[in-house]
Amino acid sequence: MHRPNSLTTLSALALILLVIAMASSAAGCSSGGDATVDPVQAFADSAEAMKALQSFHFTYEVTKPKDAPASDGVEIVRIVGDVIADGNMQATIDLLQKGVPLQVAFVAAGATHYIQDPTSQKWQSVPAAFSPVGSLNLNKGTIQVLERIGESEYVGTEDLGGTNTYHLKGVVQAADVAAIAGSTTASDPFEGEVWIGVDDHFVRRIVIAGAATANEVDGTIRTIELSAFDEPLEIPPPQ
Repeated sequence: MHRPNSLTTLSALALILLVIAMASSAAGCSSGGDATVDPVQAFADSAEAMKALQSFHFTYEVTKPKDAPASDGVEIVRIVGDVIADGNMQATIDLLQKGVPLQVAFVAAGATHYIQDPTSQKWQSVPAAFSPVGSLNLNKGTIQVLERIGESEYVGTEDLGGTNTYHLKGVVQAADVAAIAGSTTASDPFEGEVWIGVDDHFVRRIVIAGAATANEVDGTIRTIELSAFDEPLEIPPPQ
């Protein structure tokens, strides 16, 4: 009886395992060279999907370099809240006032913004121009970025919190950053990255790099995470 050469058998098995491993690796990741994803169309599809949304939850964070000096005024560190289609927003805002951390409740209802005094718990109304978030409008601002982002590029397909997303990047003009930064004194464009759901086209994350105001330094990064899409929600003015 002929017996197979053990070295030949082992070599064949090793080759089979190597092919399987390479196939699994290729299936598990995507490169920026995937010609099937048109970044311009992906942004356009996302803009239309976001226009149809009635509500979403968001987390908005501003990250400064560790060696950045403390601001002499008030600066936003983090905002967590909800937005509905008409632009009304309710949120909790983490601030730094001359380096001292503060947290306030906030409601935007039309052109009037409401801030809850952290000590008395009473609500105070202020015009949008004098509120801590300025002209921040994550609903309109997100759509504006999607519609106007330039030099768009597909980076890859990534899992983000259990959702398959297109990771895209491009250049965002300063005027468009103002809508998601509250205000901007910058004139140069910003580098932007966006993660969009493959199946539903909803934005999951936006990252904007660059100093938006004179009080900020190079290396400042804004990160916006969106979730809980289209949940029933009303945001009336506080009583």
